[in-house]
Amino acid sequence: MKRRIALAARTAVLAGCLAAGVTAGYAAEPLTLDDYYAAALKRSEVVATQVELIRQAEERYNQANATTLPAVNGIASYTEQEPTPFGSSPTATSPNRQKLARVSVTQPLFRGFREFAALRQTKALIGAQDRDYLQARVQLFKDVAQNFYSILSTETDLKNLDEEIRQNLKREAELNARVRIGRSRVSEVLTVQSTISTLRAQIEQLQGQRRVAREAFAFLSGLDASTPLNDTEAVPAALEPLADYLVRLELRPDVQAGQQRLTAADENIAVAKGARLPSIDLNGNYYLERSGALRDVDWDVQIALTVPLYAGGALESQIRTAVSQRTQAELTVSQVSRQAEQEIRSAYESVIFDRSQLDALERATEAARKNYEAQLRDYRLGLVTNLEVLQALTAYQENQRALDRARYTAKLDYMRLQAAAVRRPVLPEGAMR
Repeated sequence: MKRRIALAARTAVLAGCLAAGVTAGYAAEPLTLDDYYAAALKRSEVVATQVELIRQAEERYNQANATTLPAVNGIASYTEQEPTPFGSSPTATSPNRQKLARVSVTQPLFRGFREFAALRQTKALIGAQDRDYLQARVQLFKDVAQNFYSILSTETDLKNLDEEIRQNLKREAELNARVRIGRSRVSEVLTVQSTISTLRAQIEQLQGQRRVAREAFAFLSGLDASTPLNDTEAVPAALEPLADYLVRLELRPDVQAGQQRLTAADENIAVAKGARLPSIDLNGNYYLERSGALRDVDWDVQIALTVPLYAGGALESQIRTAVSQRTQAELTVSQVSRQAEQEIRSAYESVIFDRSQLDALERATEAARKNYEAQLRDYRLGLVTNLEVLQALTAYQENQRALDRARYTAKLDYMRLQAAAVRRPVLPEGAMR
C-alpha cells in the first residue's frame, strides 16, 4: 500500500512538473504562428541588415546619378617664386607673388553613355537588394514555423507519455489488487513498473528537447520562453494541382533577385564598353582674384575632348571581365530557378505523403484503441495474459504518439510549401511586382 502511495505521489509530482513546464507563464495570450512570426520579424537582425543594404544600394544610385550633374568647386592658391635676379624686375605676366581664387564648373557632355548604363545598373541592384530583403523574411518564416511545430510536437508528446504513465499506473493498481487475492503474479506488477520507469526516462529526454526548442523560441521572438502557442493552421484535405504552385515560381524573391542581378550584369558590359569611347566635358571658371597679365579676365569656358588611345589593354580586360560576370549571373539565375522548382516539387510531394500517412495512422490508432479495450476485457475474464494487455496498451499509445507527430509534420510541410510558392508569409504590399 505504501509503495502504491509513493508511486502515485511521484506520478503526481511528475504530472505537475509537466503541467508547469508546458503551461508556465501562460497568463500571456497564446501566440499563433503569424503572431510568432510578427514578433520574430521585429527582432531579426538578418532582416534589419537587409534593410540597411537596401539603403546603401539607394545611395550608390544617388552617387551614380551625381556623375551626370555639374560639379562645382571653389579653388584658391597663393604662389611665391624665387625673386628675379639683381637688376631686373618681375614681369607683368609672371609676378613673383601670384594669387588665384576661382569658382570652377564642370559639366559632362558625353561619356560614351556609360553614366546612364551605370544608373540602370545601380537601379537593378536596388531591386535585387529589395528582393533579398523579401527572401530574408521568407527564410525567417520557415525558421519560425520549424520551431513553432517542434515545440507543439514535443509538448504533445509529453502529454501523451503522461497519459500512458497514468494508464500503466491504473494497471499497476489493478494488478496489486489481483496479487493480494492470488489471481496475478508479482512479476506482472514488476513488468508494469519497468514500463513506467522507461516512460519516465523518455519524458526526461523530451523535456530536454523541449527546453532547447523553447530557448530557440525566445531567441527568435524576444518573448518569454514559456509563452503559450496556439495552433490555428490546417492542412486542406486536397491540394491544388502542382501546376498552380509552379506557376508562382517567377514570384519568388530569390529568383527575382537573380534576374535583377543579371540585368545589372548586362548594364555593366555597357559601362565597360563606354570607357573606350571619347569623353566630352564643358569646363567653366569664374575668377574672383587673379595675378599677372590676365588679372582683368574674369571668366573662361572650355570644351575638352578626351580620346582613349591606349591603356595597356586594361579597357579590353574590363570588357572581358564584365562579359564573364554576366555569364556567371546567368548561371546563377538558372541554378536558383531549378532549386526553387525542386523545392516546390519536394514540398508538394511531402504534403501528399503526409496526408496518406495521416489517414493510415488514424485507422491504425483507432484499431489499436479497440484492440486494447478488447484485451483489457478479456484479461479480466482470464482469456489473455497481462503481457498481452501491456503490449496492446503500448501499441495504442505508440500509434497515438505517431499520429500526433505526423499531424504537426504535415502542418510544417504545408507551411514550407506555402513559403516555397510565396503564399506565406504575407509580403508587404507591392512587393510582388
